[in-house]
Amino acid sequence: MPRSPLQLLDGLLDEDGMQKAAHRFVLGGPFGAEPAEATAERLAHFADAGGLLVETSHSYAGGQAEAAVGAWLRANPGTLGVATKVGHDTTGGDIPLDRDTVFAHVRSALVNLGVEVIDVLLYHCDDPTRSVAELADTLVSLVDAGHVRRVGVSNWRAERLSELAAALVDRGHTPVASYQFSLAEPDPALLEGSLHADSAVLDVVRGHRLPLLGWSSQARGYFARTGPKEHHGKPDPYDTEDNRARRLRCRELAGQLGSRPETVALAWTLHHPGVWPSVGARTTAQIDNSLQARRLTLTEEQVHWLRHGR
Repeated sequence: MPRSPLQLLDGLLDEDGMQKAAHRFVLGGPFGAEPAEATAERLAHFADAGGLLVETSHSYAGGQAEAAVGAWLRANPGTLGVATKVGHDTTGGDIPLDRDTVFAHVRSALVNLGVEVIDVLLYHCDDPTRSVAELADTLVSLVDAGHVRRVGVSNWRAERLSELAAALVDRGHTPVASYQFSLAEPDPALLEGSLHADSAVLDVVRGHRLPLLGWSSQARGYFARTGPKEHHGKPDPYDTEDNRARRLRCRELAGQLGSRPETVALAWTLHHPGVWPSVGARTTAQIDNSLQARRLTLTEEQVHWLRHGR
């Protein structure tokens, strides 16, 4: 079986590799909740454009997302690497992260995805009833068993992330972090338990030199809109006074650069070393629009102005 792109590109998620990587986008999307043809078209387009990594979860689309991605991976082995997450049930609720449960979900993910090894395996959430040392040991044992190549976590509090990073480094591993990260900073009360990469998290990420997979890097399309939009019948967590001002600045700079506001916002994210933005494109055209951000080189002054307005 052909090897994963991440295995072929040794060190891609390490510090030196991240600085050299020409393609730092990760592809998400409604896998398992859309026709198989739409998933296949998007994955093929992303791979043809030089994409390396697709991300999903054991819980997405009522447990159907991994199998939807896996159907394409089986037909195109070694074309894209895959990151998946365990720790939620098919309703999105947290489950205990005991070793037996985690291993069972990983074995199921391997079957669903049709791969011999998962490139990046993340805890989807924390389990505060368990020590960081226990959770770190489970992750390392997954690598030792040959089930996964890289490990990490999503939605952990900064203090627990720092403890885990230190524990994994002591065991010979640098974890991958996964948090919401974009120019638009969400209202945390409206993120429904998910965590934004706030200053405390970013201090840990930078202090331990962790790769950061930044989900909702385009803030659910916020910069492409002109007004508020509900999300699943609930208020948009990104529609705040500060973010509205940032969106206006993106429009202004986009006009000067001959670009689009959402592309400028994504270029802002790419400006941060070690960040791999995850784009939830639903069409190949949206993939192409996202990739345009690679062609925008923002100055430090522009990056600061977009965020702070001064």
